[in-house]
Amino acid sequence: MRNIYDLTIKELEDYFISINEKKFRAVQVYEALYKRRIKSFDDMTNISKEVREKLKQDFSFYKIKMLIKQQGKNVNKYLFELEDGNKIESVLMFHDYGTSICVSSQVGCNMTCAFCESGKLKRVRNLTTAEIILEVLTIEKLENIKVDNIVVMGIGEPFDNFTNLVKAIKILNCPKGIDLGSRRITVSTCGIVPKIKEFADLDTQVNLAISLHAPNQRIRETLMPISKAYKMNELMDAVDYYIFKTNR
Repeated sequence: MRNIYDLTIKELEDYFISINEKKFRAVQVYEALYKRRIKSFDDMTNISKEVREKLKQDFSFYKIKMLIKQQGKNVNKYLFELEDGNKIESVLMFHDYGTSICVSSQVGCNMTCAFCESGKLKRVRNLTTAEIILEVLTIEKLENIKVDNIVVMGIGEPFDNFTNLVKAIKILNCPKGIDLGSRRITVSTCGIVPKIKEFADLDTQVNLAISLHAPNQRIRETLMPISKAYKMNELMDAVDYYIFKTNR
């Protein structure tokens, strides 16, 4: 059963149309989820009981669970447990220009970069759209804040979970959803060239960060196996393409 937080507002509109309901119900659900931050379908008091019961039949409402919180100077780190028992980490950072949440996109990672602990775990699975969104919502609730920036730089390679990443960005950016400006979202990649170009073509206005970690191709190959598949000159061409398409 899909988590209600998995759906973009367009997908929710399509769902309501498919059950012969008005598509404006999607806005009502989004308002309850992301503005009022309700805790269950029963709390959606702006929607009829009949519709709430239908939502209960078709969608789950599980949340991620915080296991450990570690606090440092201007930073909090959280260990979260997912519904299937897998664990991920998220980080809240306090800057003089606001707050940033660093979210994970996968359980483990297949990129095996030499400097990264996550790669030693190997990828177990991709995070769902809902799980990425719930990292943000859970931290905001725990700390009673409205975050200023999101960086997708936690566990996993975001472009190796492209579809769920793009959907999560749509929800983060949606005025009826979390309503975070595109330019307050940054995605970091080790350099999957075709996905950089595909992401550029979406024209999301999201910031792109590249984990380079070496001044030339020879050294980079020893640190980042992805560089054997996509050479540094190809990566730089993809970066130029991203800047050309998005001006970011």
